[in-house]
Amino acid sequence: MSEEQYNKGQIATSQLKTAIWLFLSGRDPASVITLAGAASAILHQLAKNQGKTTFVDFARGIPAAFGGPTLPRSKYNKYVNDKLGINPLKHMSPSCPDTLEIDVEKSAEDVITKAVADYVPLFGQGDDFIKAFLQWSWLNRDGPKVMKDYEKIPKRLRRK
Repeated sequence: MSEEQYNKGQIATSQLKTAIWLFLSGRDPASVITLAGAASAILHQLAKNQGKTTFVDFARGIPAAFGGPTLPRSKYNKYVNDKLGINPLKHMSPSCPDTLEIDVEKSAEDVITKAVADYVPLFGQGDDFIKAFLQWSWLNRDGPKVMKDYEKIPKRLRRK
C-alpha cells in the first residue's frame, strides 16, 4: 500500500458527514463528539487561514460587545472544547479520572453545531448532510422561535 495525499478539507468534511449521519441515526453520541470535534479543529484552522471569522472568534468576541474582556483564542477554544466534551472524550492522562459526567446527546448536537458554524463559511449549506442537520435543528429546536429571538439581538452581535 502506498501513501497518498489527502486534502484536510475533504477529511474534515468526511468526519463531519459521518458525525451527522450517526447523530441523525441516534447512534453512538460519544463517537459523534470525537468525530465532529476532530472536524471542527480542522475547519476552524481552514476558516482562520482564509480570514473568515471562526465560531470561536465570534463567540469569544461577544463579551467585548458588552464592554467585557476578549479572552485569548487558545484559552477560549480549550474552554469550549472542555465544556462540550471534546477534550475529555479524546484525551486521557494519568491524572484524568476514569469517569466523565456529560450529557452526550446534548454535547453531540453542540459539537456538530460548532463544526457546522465553521463549515458553512468555507463550503456553504448546499451539501445534503448539512441541509439534513440544519433541517433537524429547525424542526427540533423551534426554528421560528429561534429566528424571532435572533431578530431581537443587536446587529453588532449577529454573525454574518
